[in-house]
Amino acid sequence: MTTVSSRARDRSKRARLSAALAMGSLALTLAACTSSGGVDPFAQTAAMNRDDYRVEHPITIGEQVETLDIPVSVDSQHLTAATRANIAFFAQSFLRSSTAIVAVVAPSGSPNQVAAAGLAVEVEDALRQNGVRPRAISYRVYKAGADERVAPVRLAFNRIAATTAPCAPWTDDITKTETNIHYGAFGCASQQNLAAMVESPLDLLYPRGLTPADASRRADVLQKYRSGTKFTGDTSEPTNSTTSIGGN
Repeated sequence: MTTVSSRARDRSKRARLSAALAMGSLALTLAACTSSGGVDPFAQTAAMNRDDYRVEHPITIGEQVETLDIPVSVDSQHLTAATRANIAFFAQSFLRSSTAIVAVVAPSGSPNQVAAAGLAVEVEDALRQNGVRPRAISYRVYKAGADERVAPVRLAFNRIAATTAPCAPWTDDITKTETNIHYGAFGCASQQNLAAMVESPLDLLYPRGLTPADASRRADVLQKYRSGTKFTGDTSEPTNSTTSIGGN
């Protein structure tokens, strides 16, 4: 009995020692993972963001002032055809923006003050001719210096726009790729072009609704499908074209 009890106690001690060694190995392993030589999860996240140009150079939606400057000389009397075309485009942008007020701002105190006031009246007329309501036009003045001989008449309105931060300066050396990630300016120009080209900034936030289906066209197609009519194009008219294969 004494021998059996001794053997049982020895096995129990060995089991406890093995468990202690296993726990010690696990603790060392966890300590190695959290040491300075391990992987930093915050650094991993930063690297992932650096690889995504949409996160690195985000497009933001906010308010922006849209302007058009019309230079005026001391002897200017009327708007040119090119200037009227620019005003027409500006008026279309204003109408699409759904903004309530467009300001026509003339200089005051400059040598061309009188000429600018006369052209401001023509600018208002050009805006009205392009669909801007008279009550939406606000006439204002700004203080110009005595040396500003060509102080412009400025058109301005607030609108919701998509913008990005400037891309420059270029600080990264793109010949060094030890980290195997994009350089800092990667994708910035593409983001700026997208923000400038988008017709409505809201398109970047959510998709537009679908337009209603053409019921008459759908009924015509279904009727041809039921009757077994072949879907073919009309090729009865001559095209008066030739195809050249090979040399002259």
